[in-house]
Amino acid sequence: MPALIVKPNVMRQVQPDVYLSATGFSARREEGFTPNGNPIGQRWVLRDANGAYVDVNQYRHDLFEHHGLCTDY
Repeated sequence: MPALIVKPNVMRQVQPDVYLSATGFSARREEGFTPNGNPIGQRWVLRDANGAYVDVNQYRHDLFEHHGLCTDY
């Protein structure tokens, strides 16, 4: 059986519309406001391992790519 290789920059889907990386980044659709007070409105939000806001984007692949992340497919 081949060993499972864990790539730290890969976002894996763990629930519908919820992605996690080995380094602790998480992404999901959220409501609310950015730290600057702009509405998020069901866009994708990227958070670090501590849950702190990192970025928001309408498209998850663009959000991941902007931060050096990718999906596992």
